[in-house]
Amino acid sequence: MAVVAVAGGLGDLGRLITDALFETGKYEVYIMSRKVVQDQPGHISPLTGKSYLPSIQTDYSSQDSLVEKLTEKHVKVVICAFIMDCESASEAQLRLIRAANQCPSVQRFIPSEFNVEYDVGDDILPYPEKRFHLAARRELEKTSTLEYAYIYPGMFMDYFGQPPVMGKLRPLCFFVDPANGQAVLPGDGEAKMSMTFTTDAARYVALALELDRWPAILTTAASTVSLNELVRLVEVNLGRKLEVRYQPVDKLLRHETLDLPTNVDIAKRFPQRFPHGLPQLRALVADLEAGVALGAFDFGKLDGHLDLVKAFEGKVAKPKRIEDVIEEAWKTDFSQ
Repeated sequence: MAVVAVAGGLGDLGRLITDALFETGKYEVYIMSRKVVQDQPGHISPLTGKSYLPSIQTDYSSQDSLVEKLTEKHVKVVICAFIMDCESASEAQLRLIRAANQCPSVQRFIPSEFNVEYDVGDDILPYPEKRFHLAARRELEKTSTLEYAYIYPGMFMDYFGQPPVMGKLRPLCFFVDPANGQAVLPGDGEAKMSMTFTTDAARYVALALELDRWPAILTTAASTVSLNELVRLVEVNLGRKLEVRYQPVDKLLRHETLDLPTNVDIAKRFPQRFPHGLPQLRALVADLEAGVALGAFDFGKLDGHLDLVKAFEGKVAKPKRIEDVIEEAWKTDFSQ
């Protein structure tokens, strides 16, 4: 049993990780957040048997304050689940790493990765925000007391079940748009993509805390399929063919892409997320899709990692596969 703090524990993935930790019943879990959480429910600590409030209002601008908060709660494991899309989030995580290294109780740190291998060139992963993750890696490499690991779920399966199967992720379309009967694939469509459902990713993060030692990379992917196979899965469940178009990878790299109708609608409906409209959304989707096309999301090419799905096989409930998500979301009942 240990005390675990989740920074960004009220966010999309952070909340799922926090819930997964609570569900184990093995940890005293704290949610670090800038926000004041009103009417928060109490939890019973498995360490003391006493009720406690899990929310910690946190000042990420002060390293000294972070050290004080972590020390006060005797935190042993810090998990960061920030959305790493800006300098301020990056700087906050860097201060958290330094504070964890300075805190006498903290032994383990999981940075906000939750994607794929970032320490590669743009010829494999042309994703500008990876610089924020690389800054955290370089900071962790300087630490003297922390054991750390990077969690790779690959692509989140949730995107391929929206809107019928709604997880915590905000809607986006990658490659296939089942609701509109369309697909746009890079190259010849044979690029492979490893994937995890968000709740399973969170569950495996919690399970990773049970390991005596961590290798540098922990993966959680339950499925790896080619993009053409993904299209066939959708077609089988819809009971009809998609309109499939192919585009050169170099057009993705230039953000000169063919847009899926659902993404066009998303850019209009969520101006707070995409204040610059469709070009901003298109750039985000194009960069990630180019990473898939260039092999960044194919864990069959990954070496020196521990596959948590295999490590805990037969010991915990099986994770969702992409076949499960597609069927749940798009299966047509032909008997009606």
